[in-house]
Amino acid sequence: MSAEPGPPLPQPITSVKSPFRMDYTYVAGAGRSVFLRGLAERKLLARRCPGCSQVYLPPPEFCSRCLTELEAPFELDGRGTIATFCVVSFPFPGQTIEAPYVVAHIHHHGADTRLMHLIGDVAPDEVRIGMEVEPVWVGEDQLTTSMTSIRHYRPTGVAIGSESTRA
Repeated sequence: MSAEPGPPLPQPITSVKSPFRMDYTYVAGAGRSVFLRGLAERKLLARRCPGCSQVYLPPPEFCSRCLTELEAPFELDGRGTIATFCVVSFPFPGQTIEAPYVVAHIHHHGADTRLMHLIGDVAPDEVRIGMEVEPVWVGEDQLTTSMTSIRHYRPTGVAIGSESTRA
C-alpha cells in the first residue's frame, strides 16, 4: 500500500506581535545596594566572606557557600580579565546596541566572581579570553546607581599571560 501525499504544510510562523508588557521591581537587598551606590561614585565595591574567604563582586549580604554574613565593602581597581565572551552579530527585537558587539564575563582582579558587561574600543574579532580590561565610566552627569554607570570595558593593552593579569 502506498500512502498518498497530503496537502502541503503551511509556512511556519516566525513571529507574533503581542501587546505583552511586564512591570517589575528589582530589590537589590542590603549587600547589592552597597555595590550599586558605589557605581554612582565610580567605585566597584566587593565584599569578602570571613568564613571561606570568597570575594564577591557584586556582593550579596551573605555568602552563598557558607551562609556567613560578608565583611565590610572594599574597593577594587576595576581591572580584570575576560573569562568568556559572546559576539552578538545579528539584530533582534528591542536591541539598543548596533551589532556586532561583544558581551563578556569579566573576572575582576581580587574577586572570585564574574561580572557581565559590554566590551568596547576594540574590534569584536580582536577580543580574546584572558584579555585584561578596565571600565570606561560615563560622564559625571550620567552616573547612577546602576550598571549603566559603566559605559563598557576596554582593553588595557596588557598582554595575555603577563604578570599583571595574574591576580
